[in-house]
Amino acid sequence: MNEIKVSVIVYVKNTIDYIEKCIRSVMDQTLYEIEILVIDGGSTDGTLRVIEKLQQSDSRIRIFHSDASVGAQFNLGLREARGQYIGICEADDYILPEMYERQYRIADENRLDVIRAGYYQIFNINDKEYRFKLKPCYQERITEKVIISDKSNFFLEQGINGFWNGLYRKQFLLDNHIWMNETKGAAYQDISFSFLTQMYAERIWFMNETFYCYRIDNPNASVNSLHGVELHINEYEELKKRLKISGRWDEYKNMFFSWELVSYRWFLGELPGDLKADNADKIYYHIKSQMEDEKYDENYVMETVRSLAKALSDSRSEFTEFILSETENEKKLLEYVEGSLKYDKMIILFGAGHIGNILLEFFRLCNKKVLLMDNSVLLQQNGLKEDKVYKPERLASCYPNGRYIIANISHAQEMRKQLLELGIQSRDILICDDEEFFLRKIFVKAGQYSGQ
Repeated sequence: MNEIKVSVIVYVKNTIDYIEKCIRSVMDQTLYEIEILVIDGGSTDGTLRVIEKLQQSDSRIRIFHSDASVGAQFNLGLREARGQYIGICEADDYILPEMYERQYRIADENRLDVIRAGYYQIFNINDKEYRFKLKPCYQERITEKVIISDKSNFFLEQGINGFWNGLYRKQFLLDNHIWMNETKGAAYQDISFSFLTQMYAERIWFMNETFYCYRIDNPNASVNSLHGVELHINEYEELKKRLKISGRWDEYKNMFFSWELVSYRWFLGELPGDLKADNADKIYYHIKSQMEDEKYDENYVMETVRSLAKALSDSRSEFTEFILSETENEKKLLEYVEGSLKYDKMIILFGAGHIGNILLEFFRLCNKKVLLMDNSVLLQQNGLKEDKVYKPERLASCYPNGRYIIANISHAQEMRKQLLELGIQSRDILICDDEEFFLRKIFVKAGQYSGQ
């Protein structure tokens, strides 16, 4: 084989239901000059036999054995890699055929340290696969060009938006000693890896295209662990040690603090309601002591968590009330879907954008009639695909007692106020302002509600 351009690391343990599709998607890449490094963490369900059979037809597959730790498995793959760039495909995911050819060409031509693309969140309902796209960043002006780091927090401010949806120059990782922490298990070791790559990268590229298919309906995925708060704490403690040892702590501690707040807020949103309060208290006492010891400055955290940082500095009750209130919309929506939805024959969606499209598909799958409304004059004139989009005033006057669901991130509260002013009762208004929560906690279960 010619010089290896991309080494693809696949760390596996007991993923018999998904592994063949995963490995074949890497084998079928249009870029042939790759190697596939499969690092098995002790599978006992037949996963390894599937991989060994595939290896018989493709000599690019190399199999290694490791302790059952994503960090240890990834690090072994990185040590063994012979390619110029490193790709990552998790064992229950798969990738589209042109991913590495397209990404490698851009990365090689522009001498990139990191390239990232969008990704799909995928799941299956009744043997049909659903895909919903997430962007690698939400600033259109910085896509499809080389971004030269000026040693600011620019890349870190993008947060964790998938670390497996791109390529990393191998020598860049080695030169900066970027490895995963070899803690036990398979959860959250990507936090330190993502933080460090985004801190050290000097030449970056965000692609508008989407190739990586990230599965969110695997019931055994580590992200579903109820011990996530301890795993988060351990991972951030390891990252803090690394930043202090390298002399970068004072420079990056407020960004570290920002990432912690984002992570814990997300984690609480994933928990069942009865576990939220106890975990919110654990998070408060842990971060509050750090805030005092390390002298974090709430004025220099990311804007998206600045209010949360202020609540933390005020009191435990302020913090827990604030962080739990941020998940209140999700809680109410979930309770509605699991309860009253079966009694409603019609849903009115306020917002016909990206999230509105997702909710439209969900409620139709649940056999509900859906009407769309939006403040956009263009949508009111042209509609959305085959659907008419109404003015809010018209539907509010026709259906004063209807069920209204706001599908919007940025303007949800303004839209709620608008509905109230149009005479809709507060009890009839729900808000969906978190796409990921809706997909992971509600849409994946649509099969349970389709007969309602």
